[in-house]
Amino acid sequence: MFGKIKGFFTSIKDKLSDSSSNIKEIVSSVLKQSVKIDENTIELIEEALIMSDVSVQTTQILIENIKKRVKNEKFENEATENFFLDLISDEVEKILKRDDLELNLNPHRLSVILISGVNGSGKTTTVGKLSGLLRKISDKRIMLVAADTFRAAAIDQLKVWSERSNVSFFSNDQKDPASVVYSALDDAIRQNIEILIIDTAGRLANNSNLMSEIKKIEDIVIKKTNSLPQETLLVLDGTSGQNALSQIEKFKEVITLTGVVITKLDSSSKAGFAISASRDFDLPIKFIGVGEKLEDLVPFDPSEFSRALFK
Repeated sequence: MFGKIKGFFTSIKDKLSDSSSNIKEIVSSVLKQSVKIDENTIELIEEALIMSDVSVQTTQILIENIKKRVKNEKFENEATENFFLDLISDEVEKILKRDDLELNLNPHRLSVILISGVNGSGKTTTVGKLSGLLRKISDKRIMLVAADTFRAAAIDQLKVWSERSNVSFFSNDQKDPASVVYSALDDAIRQNIEILIIDTAGRLANNSNLMSEIKKIEDIVIKKTNSLPQETLLVLDGTSGQNALSQIEKFKEVITLTGVVITKLDSSSKAGFAISASRDFDLPIKFIGVGEKLEDLVPFDPSEFSRALFK
């Protein structure tokens, strides 16, 4: 979908320099002890990946794949630091490649995109940037829904984004977010809106009342459209590292997630957790945020991401 305007998006290699430097430094530090294609070196790489915020589960998968390649393939290159970085990059790319990385939109009826996440993860900004990107590649009628009724600034912020992206905007005086969404769906149907993007309030994953509220929003969408949202995306703060993995688990218990968006990776040294976010929970990474500009919300590319981190 986004391939035809690929030049619009920022190159992520420079944007991920903090994360790349962190992972490379950790791998380099362990490879100073051993740069041979042997069991000891692979064990050191395993430790380095875990220290780089890759989960134990995902690290074990990567290491097993690397061991198989070392055993079954003949490598003509000498065992250098770059040799192992290339090997890790290749295996990370394979893990992250999926058939469902593209944004799923219904070509014939209203597509609903539900955005969720904890406080401060960057949901409203993500909604705004996403509307701008969709506006650039499509002539579909888009509406943003301000269902964050707890933070007044979120409504104003989303309205500014709607004006910047030249898309419709919906809010009302109702305090119940599900009621706002109910009314927004009615309005969208009346206006023949084709893409409805719902911004929701930040909520702690361990707050049962707030989690039941997001479930209520999902139920309203099902009731009004006879379908789950085409996309239910969880926005994760990239600076949280592995702490964000528990958020995926909790949200996945309550609503039907279709993917994740990882923000603030330009200011994080913890991008390794993104690999685990996808692999451990069987979810695609749809977008990553690598800055404040519109073009800094980047459709996720496993090849570019793995190369940016390890090469």
